[in-house]
Amino acid sequence: MCRILISLIVIFAMHPAFAQVVEMDDEAFQQVFDRQGETLIYNTENTIGPKIIDFGHSKRLRIILEAHKDIKLLKLHSAGGKLVEAIAMAEMIIDAGLDTHVDKQCNSSCLTMFLAGNKRTASLGAKFGSHRAHWQAKTMEEYYELHKDDRYWETPFDFASWLYEDVQREVYEFIKYLTERGVSADIAYKTYRVGSSDYWYPTRAELLSSGILTE
Repeated sequence: MCRILISLIVIFAMHPAFAQVVEMDDEAFQQVFDRQGETLIYNTENTIGPKIIDFGHSKRLRIILEAHKDIKLLKLHSAGGKLVEAIAMAEMIIDAGLDTHVDKQCNSSCLTMFLAGNKRTASLGAKFGSHRAHWQAKTMEEYYELHKDDRYWETPFDFASWLYEDVQREVYEFIKYLTERGVSADIAYKTYRVGSSDYWYPTRAELLSSGILTE
């Protein structure tokens, strides 16, 4: 599903109107980041826009990290949001060698960012919520109609066959990312066990034993 999201963003980003929205959002979401010396706070609740990980956030993170190479710690607070943006920021976190910390909450795609940290810590009472990804029927239909010709899908069943393979690749990439970050693959099993609208909140003992928290 990560590839699906990336493909959609590439397609839409080619449209001038979409490019303008991203630029406007980048300005609107300036308050999401707050640099305090060697610590950078990322709080999606502190914004005038949608209170989620959203388009434009990875662009702003890159600008901040390039301008302030002394940043060592990224504090996260988010209920989640656009996975493709979280993945892009996770790659930057890894490249910059940052540590990550959560004081209160880091759910869904925020966890992808948190796991990118070298040293990963959390305050007492911090919550990490994980759940299965989902794809709504309407947007799935729109994706099919948009790509059926260039992907040679003659029927929705051709699309379904491709999707079946892609979902398995997504699961593989998720487990691979966990193991690369030193996290037990057991987390993947527990995540996929719950529904897309439900959350699994590991206990602090589970966070430590699984490697989500490094100390």
